[in-house]
Amino acid sequence: MRELNHNFSEPVVIQNATDQLTSETILEHTDSPPRTTTLQPLPSGESFTTSADGAEVLVLDGECSDHRQHYSRGHYLRSNEAINLSTDTGCLLFVKAHQYISGDVGNRIIDTTAEHHWLPGPASGIAICPLHVFDSESIMLLRWDTACEFKPNLDPQGEELLVISGLLQNRDQLFKPYSWIRNPIEDWRRWHGSTGTLVYYKSGHFPKAD
Repeated sequence: MRELNHNFSEPVVIQNATDQLTSETILEHTDSPPRTTTLQPLPSGESFTTSADGAEVLVLDGECSDHRQHYSRGHYLRSNEAINLSTDTGCLLFVKAHQYISGDVGNRIIDTTAEHHWLPGPASGIAICPLHVFDSESIMLLRWDTACEFKPNLDPQGEELLVISGLLQNRDQLFKPYSWIRNPIEDWRRWHGSTGTLVYYKSGHFPKAD
């Protein structure tokens, strides 16, 4: 597989990544260090196995299962071992592979649709669902309960976002569902979301510059 979006000092935007989605969509891939982020559709009756060295999976649509339990839309899985998922009805997965920080053994299964996982967020009108924190890495969902804006306190490495639902915008662009943004610039933009916007947000995980 050829490297894709491997320069982490430049911003990357992929708008509406599922517009033509019939197979795996690779958002980023590097060989050294190994790192892959994808949107992975699974047709009914098929299965998918993540990398053996750790992966995180967010179920964006549909339903799937492994040997432990059933996962519907909104479930977040994180494991330092391979995750083997199958689906009877079809599903869409957001998968980040080979991205565990050394020493991180934290595994997670979180149903993000359960309201008790949500906490007050960085601005009035925004709620957060914490998914995982380790060392410099922080992963969460952001939900706009009312239309408003905020400016993140960015890690100097930057931020990564996936718009799951609603509309997100900065001063230059409007981002629809399944738009993916990787931004390394510390003071990039304020984010404004419409009511109901849901965003996967991650920071502190970019490869360190040599």
